[in-house]
Amino acid sequence: MANPGEELQPGQIYDSNSNLLRALLERCGAVIATSDHCADNAKLLESAFRSGASNEILIVTGGVSVGEHDLVQETLGKLGAKIDIWRVAIKPGKPFLFGQLGRCFVFGLPGNPVSAFVTFLQFVRPAILKMMGARDLDLPKLPATLTVDLTNDSERAHYVRGKFENGNFAPIGRQESHALFGLSQSNALLRVETGESLKTGATVQIQISE
Repeated sequence: MANPGEELQPGQIYDSNSNLLRALLERCGAVIATSDHCADNAKLLESAFRSGASNEILIVTGGVSVGEHDLVQETLGKLGAKIDIWRVAIKPGKPFLFGQLGRCFVFGLPGNPVSAFVTFLQFVRPAILKMMGARDLDLPKLPATLTVDLTNDSERAHYVRGKFENGNFAPIGRQESHALFGLSQSNALLRVETGESLKTGATVQIQISE
């Protein structure tokens, strides 16, 4: 894992999620106590989780799926955490986790950056705002005219990233969960339900995500 601006070594990727989540948290007005990077090692994760549980919220990104090196849920269980939610029916962002470790609320976000972005906005942001006493927890919504046909053939609702401009909404770039370029050029999300088909010119409700 390399920080943005550093030269990538063989087998490395850039740490995009730390900066992404930090920006989203600061936009919510949250105070970031610590930000740590842990290898896929149960002992290191256990130590980090014990330390993080002293805060009101612990956010973990990556390691929450079911792969050989996805140790987050198992490690939380060993520490006595209560897991209330495991997996959600949205795309991107299926491997999402929510639970409680002591008095600390734990959010486990997928490691892919677009999935982390979407799940933060849909689940973590409203929780933080509610803890702060806010009443309006949703992202701003506006009507928009769709500029392309969209169909969701998957078994999960799909949050399409795109550009809202001059009253129109158009998807931008590739919509895979790792595709950061499209996300970087987007300022809105459109939720397309399972089995839903939307035609060019349809009026849709978008969420402003910038």
